[in-house]
Amino acid sequence: MKLSSCILAFSLAVLPASAQFTNSMPGTLVDQEDGAPDRKLVDARDPEAIARILREQGYEAAIEKQENGAVEIQSKSGHANFWLYFHACTPHFTECEIITFSSGFDFETAQLPDIIGNWNATRFSKAYLDADGDPFVEFSVNMKDGVTRENFVDTLDWFTMEMSAFIERIGWNAGLAEQAQPI
Repeated sequence: MKLSSCILAFSLAVLPASAQFTNSMPGTLVDQEDGAPDRKLVDARDPEAIARILREQGYEAAIEKQENGAVEIQSKSGHANFWLYFHACTPHFTECEIITFSSGFDFETAQLPDIIGNWNATRFSKAYLDADGDPFVEFSVNMKDGVTRENFVDTLDWFTMEMSAFIERIGWNAGLAEQAQPI
C-alpha cells in the first residue's frame, strides 16, 4: 500500500461519523446537523452584500461604478478613507473573485522609499509608493467560492489594524495635517 493510500485510509478511519462534506454555492446556507449555526458565505459577486456588512460593522460604505463598469466601495476608518476594489472579474464585472482593501495618503512632497522600510517583510498587508511618491497600503483577499461572514469581518478588522499601523509608520496626520490628506 502506498503512503498516500495509507494516509487516506487512516484519515477516513479517524474521521468522526458526524462529519459531513458539503458542496455549497457562494451565498447559500450550509445545512449542518451538528447543531452549529448555518453560515452564509460572502463572496465578491455581490458588492451590496459586502457594503451591508461594512455598514453593520459601523463603517461608511458607498458603492461607486467606474466608467469601465468596475465596481468599488468607498469607506472610512477613523479619519482615513479606504476602498474595496473587485478583481479577477468577468468582462462585465458580474462575477469577481478577489477583493483588495486599499488606502492611500496624498503628501505634498514625494516620500522617500525608506518611509515603508521593511513593512512588506513583517506585515500581512503590502505597502508601496505610487508614481507620485504617495504611500499606499493594500490587502487582497481571495473570495472565490465564498468565505464566512465572520471570516470577512475578521479580515476587515485585520485591514483596519494594518492601516492604523501604516498611518503611524508614515507619520500621516502626525503634525503634518496641512501637508497630507487621505486620497
